[in-house]
Amino acid sequence: SKRSAVVSSSKMELEIIKNGVMECDKGFVTLGRNMGTPIKIPVYCFLVKHEKGNVLIDTGFSKQFETTWGKRLTAFKPILETDIPEYLKDIKIDYIINTHLHLDHADNNEKFPDATIICQKDEYELAKNPPQYQKFAYADKFPEGNYQLIEGNYDLFGDCKIHIIKTPGHTKGHQSVLLDLGDKKIFIAGDACYTKENLKYSCLPGFFWNADEVMKQYEYIKNLDAEIIFGHGRIENSNE
Repeated sequence: SKRSAVVSSSKMELEIIKNGVMECDKGFVTLGRNMGTPIKIPVYCFLVKHEKGNVLIDTGFSKQFETTWGKRLTAFKPILETDIPEYLKDIKIDYIINTHLHLDHADNNEKFPDATIICQKDEYELAKNPPQYQKFAYADKFPEGNYQLIEGNYDLFGDCKIHIIKTPGHTKGHQSVLLDLGDKKIFIAGDACYTKENLKYSCLPGFFWNADEVMKQYEYIKNLDAEIIFGHGRIENSNE
């Protein structure tokens, strides 16, 4: 499929699923760089098949985005390529890990009622009652589900294969995921860093909770011994 790519090891398989793209002003991605330039940024979800369960990292935006996004469509235009719930309808999703609860990462949460949603307590509380300057990025109606709230880093299955790492900055409760596939490690940054350009120029995203924390995460990512998948960067070899 042109919509996905698979990376596997003996015990775990990662499928990168392209949910679609969003049209927006580049200033929303790289604050202060090329503002006013229209671009399309990819939106990905990640299916991890572990021997102890199937894990979906982020649920993407839904096919009902015109209803759920509302006024946000004045600044962002989602273009759906893969309806995530439909694509995964024959796979039991045991866990959802939301990097954060912004609309392009959590719009389909309610479509997986049997899954346990792993979320930072800080993120859950912020999304429930976002301050005025954050409301634009969160859903007007909170994405309900079976949430398991954590505080800080968390090893999902206790084997260091799926390691959730709290990476605040973009949001107060943002988290990333470090996958150990045996022969390689992959760091799913989420929006801790949108693109390679943000990292290269220490450039803030258009939306953030705390600029200093964003920069701390950039330094952390720069020093990781892992392949980095950026939140909205083009993934090489993804068969797009």
